[in-house]
Amino acid sequence: MKLGIAVVYMVREGSECLLDLHLDHIRRHTAGEFSIYGCVNRLATGLRSRVSACPEFVALELPLAALRESEEHAHYLERLIDAALSDGATHVAVLHVDSFPVRPGWSEDLAGRLTPSCPFAAAVRESRLDRKPFTAGMVISGDFLRERRPRFLLGEAERGSAAYRAYRRRFRHHPDSGVGYGFLAFREGLDWLQLERTNRGEDHRHFGSIYGDTFFHLGAAAWKRKDFPGSRGPTVALDIRARLSGGALGLVPKRVRVGIKRALNRTLPALDIGRKYAANEAAFLAVRERLFSDPDAYIRFLRFG
Repeated sequence: MKLGIAVVYMVREGSECLLDLHLDHIRRHTAGEFSIYGCVNRLATGLRSRVSACPEFVALELPLAALRESEEHAHYLERLIDAALSDGATHVAVLHVDSFPVRPGWSEDLAGRLTPSCPFAAAVRESRLDRKPFTAGMVISGDFLRERRPRFLLGEAERGSAAYRAYRRRFRHHPDSGVGYGFLAFREGLDWLQLERTNRGEDHRHFGSIYGDTFFHLGAAAWKRKDFPGSRGPTVALDIRARLSGGALGLVPKRVRVGIKRALNRTLPALDIGRKYAANEAAFLAVRERLFSDPDAYIRFLRFG
């Protein structure tokens, strides 16, 4: 097995320790031959010395994309996966900078459970509101990647299709990065190994999650606004965007559609209640402090209670 680990690196001020924890846990728990393919476009210059000190790290400064948020993240991830496959990876794992494996043998275990009809394993962020592959923790067959060329996001034609409407009806989800894998599996009758949240201890139902007793994810560490599906039901912003991305604008001319989306991007934040975001930020900071104060003890608490 030759594992390529794809990560887009962006670390906000105050969370610099996450980079060390992330790299340390990957190296501690990953056996065999592996390389970390990291997009460092948005990694602060002062942090690049930390990744360069990791011998398994392959730092990639990718051509800048005129994209933001989920679209930018998906674009860079796909370039990183291409790099791993070009180097002969038999399997590719996908992580976030605030996620990492928590047990030895994780990659061999998940890879050993994959088959041609079940070609990838992925965390499920929220089983009721967001049942789709979550890029904070994935292991994917290299053969599947080479043969099917899956994409993390869907194009307009796919979002407007009857098949996607059927998929949305069956699996409620937010159509951000990872939805392309879920839709491809649904459309082609494939299974995937769903790693649901397995916390036995917790301080918050989103921040500080363990998926499939395999991946830790702090949650929203790279985002200024701590918003996520289920933070108070589907949030106003996420729910409206999800409905629009599901094809509701498919018959509207592109020029008009772009204008509507721009207007939504300006006005939706004002529709959400600021104190809710403040509560989410406070919860995030509390969990982050517990993690940073004693990482091993906190991971044990989350896994075993």
